[in-house]
Amino acid sequence: MNDLKQTPEFIEQKQKFDVFYEQKLKPVLAQNEMLRRRYLLSFLILILMALLFYPYLLYLIVAGEIETSYIGLVLCASCVVIIILCGPVYFYKKRVKPKIMPDFAGFFGNFTYLFEGKVDDAILRTSDLFGKYDISAGDDYFTGLYDGVHISIGEQKLKTIGKDFRGNKIEKDVFSGVCILFEMNKSFKGKTVVLKDRGTIGNALNKVRGLYTVRLEDSRFEKVFEVYSDDQVEARYLLTTAFMERMLKLRDLYDGKAIQFCFNNNTLLLSIPTRQDMFEASSFFRSNINKKKVDLVFEQFWTIFSVVRLLKLNQRLGM
Repeated sequence: MNDLKQTPEFIEQKQKFDVFYEQKLKPVLAQNEMLRRRYLLSFLILILMALLFYPYLLYLIVAGEIETSYIGLVLCASCVVIIILCGPVYFYKKRVKPKIMPDFAGFFGNFTYLFEGKVDDAILRTSDLFGKYDISAGDDYFTGLYDGVHISIGEQKLKTIGKDFRGNKIEKDVFSGVCILFEMNKSFKGKTVVLKDRGTIGNALNKVRGLYTVRLEDSRFEKVFEVYSDDQVEARYLLTTAFMERMLKLRDLYDGKAIQFCFNNNTLLLSIPTRQDMFEASSFFRSNINKKKVDLVFEQFWTIFSVVRLLKLNQRLGM
């Protein structure tokens, strides 16, 4: 990302964004700040009530006033209290994000925003990028046009449901990060899946059913990725030498993280794992007039939209 920030394109756009921030975003963030203070007051009152309640509850348990058989009920009540405490944070986020994020994304193109939206599960499952999962949760979702390319961006978490050695239900993370769906200007009929290389044994265990392994001439790409397709000729048509070089650069842009992608139904689905909470221009525990957070979100958007330029998805030829 540091290399990207040194480019003339980034510097020029950042200067334009700073003007946009002062004129468009800052007034909205100022309104959100008043709302934040009201929700924060509610949160602090709930915290105070909990701090008064739990010492008294602990005293009753130690004094034997609460029977041991009721402790399970007390723990359940504690879970309810925790959920109630999270209420102000959640509802604040639900109210302010739809006020600021459409304008934020609108700086880059014609986009709509949906709180807790996500890329369609049918697309994720058929991509074979994530394996089996039971729970799909969305946070921020944007869809629209950037530089003539239709894009959907979803911040998503995927989980499986299983049981531990005691038989208790547990949830295990499968994926946490950003899914980006691009409509391609290059038509194709088959399906090509590009996964991170896991070594000989790992690749054998994670081989995509119904698809054939594709060997490519680029040795650097082969070391990083494993390619599967139902049409080897079409896979090579899509994964040209130029495209593979750009995808390696994209991987470097995201610090070598396990980027994976799938060509299917004239779309390119790109998955970028990250533990960073994306697109958080509004803070609950800090003032909303926080230019550092706003600049960070700008950089997150810029990095995502740089995929279009880097992979030249806005061009019909030259992939």
